[in-house]
Amino acid sequence: MIVRNQTRKGRSVGEMISTLCFYGVGIYAILEAMLMRDAGEPLIKCLMVIAAGIVCLMAGARFIIADMVTRYKALRNGGPGNG
Repeated sequence: MIVRNQTRKGRSVGEMISTLCFYGVGIYAILEAMLMRDAGEPLIKCLMVIAAGIVCLMAGARFIIADMVTRYKALRNGGPGNG
């Protein structure tokens, strides 16, 4: 079994394209929800589209979130070089 000790720094072209798509769709969904609300759509419908947009933005930030979780776990376990 292979265990990685370090996080991978390089990103493939496909990963960069999907990240850009996630950000684009997320921003589009949030803006569309604002227009839907102005057009008189039900609040729950607008909130669901906003939630989808936020999830897309989080998916675009998946590498940043993964790095933050890794750092948090390292700090929680005594930090690097402390054990």
